[in-house]
Amino acid sequence: MRALPSASAWARAVGRTGRLCLLLVLVGAGSVAPASAQRFLPDDPLWNDPDRMDMPFPESTTSVRGIGPLEFFRRSFGVPGEYTAPAQNVNTVGGVPNSSWYTNRHYRSPLSRAALRRGPNQEPGPSLRGPWRVIGVETRGDLPRIEVRDATGRRFRLLFDAPAHPEMATGAAMISSRLLHALGYNVSQHWLRRIRPERLAPKPDSGITPAGIDSVLAQAARRPDSTYRTLVTRIPNVARRIGPFRFRGTRPDDANDVFPHEDRRELRGLRVVAAWIHHSKLRPRHTLDVGVREEGRRFVRHYLTDLHLTLGSAGATPKPQWSGHEYVLELDRVFERIGTLGLSGGEWAEDASPEAAAIGHFGAKRFDPRRWRPEWPNPAFQRARPADAFWAAKKVRHFSRADLRTIVATADYSSPAVADYMLRTLVARRDSIARAYLHWGGGLDQFSVRAEQLTFADLRATHGLVPDTVRRTVMWRAYDNQARTASPILVRTTSSRESVPVPAYSAPHLRATIAVPHAGSTHVFLRRSPPESAGPAPHRVVGVERTGPASPRGP
Repeated sequence: MRALPSASAWARAVGRTGRLCLLLVLVGAGSVAPASAQRFLPDDPLWNDPDRMDMPFPESTTSVRGIGPLEFFRRSFGVPGEYTAPAQNVNTVGGVPNSSWYTNRHYRSPLSRAALRRGPNQEPGPSLRGPWRVIGVETRGDLPRIEVRDATGRRFRLLFDAPAHPEMATGAAMISSRLLHALGYNVSQHWLRRIRPERLAPKPDSGITPAGIDSVLAQAARRPDSTYRTLVTRIPNVARRIGPFRFRGTRPDDANDVFPHEDRRELRGLRVVAAWIHHSKLRPRHTLDVGVREEGRRFVRHYLTDLHLTLGSAGATPKPQWSGHEYVLELDRVFERIGTLGLSGGEWAEDASPEAAAIGHFGAKRFDPRRWRPEWPNPAFQRARPADAFWAAKKVRHFSRADLRTIVATADYSSPAVADYMLRTLVARRDSIARAYLHWGGGLDQFSVRAEQLTFADLRATHGLVPDTVRRTVMWRAYDNQARTASPILVRTTSSRESVPVPAYSAPHLRATIAVPHAGSTHVFLRRSPPESAGPAPHRVVGVERTGPASPRGP
């Protein structure tokens, strides 16, 4: 992590939250200069959030308080127009800096096939030397689970499929863990292993007996060769398991947690990602904050967990057909069904589930990412704006079919037909997300300056949503970084190319407005480098701002 460069950069990182106490202390002590009124600072755009400073760990909690009936109804029936504020933790080009919540990966720096296959796994899997010593068993809940230590002393958690749906939960977790990791989220390490019962032995003095282990395995899917397919998970470098995080507010006991969670772009954009992988059961109970120690610092890292509840899996059973279409309680739907003697169930009631136990209920035929919703109202999802949805959609659409085939293969389905169905469904849902959200601001991204040409990618044309002959109007202006005002138009051109020449004006900052017919526009801000440090590119991109015709009520 880069050291905090200036008071102004810190203000940018934590601004608009009211938590500038540390900055004020530093200014009062004369340690740093007051923040500048400039819109773009010398180190913009920032790609590292200084939220991993050394702080005492919060105390562990076993759960977060669930929402009460009034809060549930408020979230369910609140007016979307109430939530118009933009995300707070974005940099000047609309990106999310690397933090304890999120790390830029596949979109900014494409991962190799091997890296996609490896996913979040930083360590080797559990050692095959000697038995795995069982230190905990769980027979209650949706699926059987066992906690073990291997010969190296590392702790792992084992999860088994239900007998009626072998490969469903474990396959969903393998695929979703790789997708979420490549998208930038923190997830547990996931391995698939086939084990024989004799590999599991009680840890001495643990109180666990062989009969107790057998009772867990009796509830698990057993393969014809008498082995068990198990999902092995582990979060590395855990110094303290703290407990779930909320999708609203901040942790008052973590000074690094300065952005309200509902205003974090990666959590707002998670709505689009959750729709893609059908993570309709996502709630705080399926998250985990852990205390870690790195380079002499203590801080909290935030994880998404229980990924066996994604795709078509609800754990031991498939997801119900209504999941993803409605909240667990919607009064208008209840009254509608009462009035029709239960015959009305919405369009989802007509969906036919694939006849494969490993798939569950997961399809693309009636998938509408704009109408998809989790089973429980999520305040971060409800505040997602078109800019948040565009940010997530471009990352989702960046996965090629070959990328997805590589990731689906990690589920090791015994049926090629199941693997093919999962691939086709992920591709179809990916494309639906692109059609729904990539038009914001004209669908332009990946701006840079090369040989005094402003280059960019038209994501809509790249992914076949519009022809590559769309002509865009480009208007150049000088930009006053202190007053935050733009001059009259200096140059105006029209072109269908994905590069335009930077005008030869000596202004320190320029603003290019690229207007796309019927799809909004994007402002791109350039800074002229000082002559002594200009190098091969005298200008560089320091800001991106998009507007579009999408409804202000939501994505």
